[in-house]
Amino acid sequence: MRIQSRGALKAVLASVALLGGPALADDAGERIPPQERERRGAVLLEFQPPALDASMYGIRLDISPSFDGPFSFGLMTRAGQWGNTVGVRTRFDGAELGEVKLNYAVGADARYTVLTLANGALRPFVGVTAGFEEFVARSGKGPSQGASTTAFLEPAVGVMWRPGAGRLGLTARGGPGFTFTDTRALRVTAGELKLRQVYPTASLGLLVVL
Repeated sequence: MRIQSRGALKAVLASVALLGGPALADDAGERIPPQERERRGAVLLEFQPPALDASMYGIRLDISPSFDGPFSFGLMTRAGQWGNTVGVRTRFDGAELGEVKLNYAVGADARYTVLTLANGALRPFVGVTAGFEEFVARSGKGPSQGASTTAFLEPAVGVMWRPGAGRLGLTARGGPGFTFTDTRALRVTAGELKLRQVYPTASLGLLVVL
């Protein structure tokens, strides 16, 4: 009877050990701070409100492999209505001849954070955006007359400001832009608006890290 009892006891202990293995592993896993688990990856949403000259607005959606990792990759889109504003003058020669509307711009972008400062609150970065955009032009209040679809490339330097290295902040960027198209002239009644091959870019956006 004692031998049978000892055998049964060993079987019970072995079963408890086997069943307790996953639980012990889970307990060990719980030692990783919850914040660390949560921040293994991140989605960065950047909202660009209408510019100071009321020209463009847009949004960027980037994915970073880790919450505080240096790399992020994603997509962007923007649109806008330009009259005789700073925005249209930086993109076109002959801007006084008519109005231009940016129907859409879509593209892909990549960003690399060079370093972090002030305990993660400031993050200078370099990036690049490439894609396609479509403009239409008109004279006065008449219907659209000229149109052009172009490819663009926009390298940039900028900085992210995230107080307390948190989930909300601001992003500022600027740099040159390059236009690639065979049709640079948008014909309107008063003449032609010609796309500049090189133009300046600048934006300020609200950043949300998910």
